[in-house]
Amino acid sequence: MKRLLFAFAAAAALPLLSVAPAQVPAPIDLETVQPIAGSWGYRTIEGGSEADFVDAAAAVRLQIRCNSAARTVSIVRPGVPAAAPTLAIWTTSVSRSVPARYLATKDLVADIGSADDLLDAIAFSRGRIATAASGAPMIAIGSGPETTRVIEDCRN
Repeated sequence: MKRLLFAFAAAAALPLLSVAPAQVPAPIDLETVQPIAGSWGYRTIEGGSEADFVDAAAAVRLQIRCNSAARTVSIVRPGVPAAAPTLAIWTTSVSRSVPARYLATKDLVADIGSADDLLDAIAFSRGRIATAASGAPMIAIGSGPETTRVIEDCRN
């Protein structure tokens, strides 16, 4: 009987140990955050498509890239000075920290499955989206139809 109770207690505690809470970045009010000046551009690339946000100094500040074969959308923050484990993404309806990988080119890349609701939140964000990471300050960028086009490319 003791053995049965111990096994039951261990089984009941197992889900508590294995469930990790979703990482949610600190809330921000995108209505009051000033977006950086610039514009979106869309282009097809080998294996998919890409939307680049270029600032007033002609520097790419954010990329949204479709990998059609993998059916993933990558959110890329170029020029991040150091590796960070996550990329925080804010939209008007959803805020989430997404696991990220750091490339030798100093790009921080978060890969998101094409069916993820976060992509809908990016596509339909009212006016702005924002990103940040450890060592990379938050930037807010005006949303544009180019982001929606890339997301739809990955879903079709």
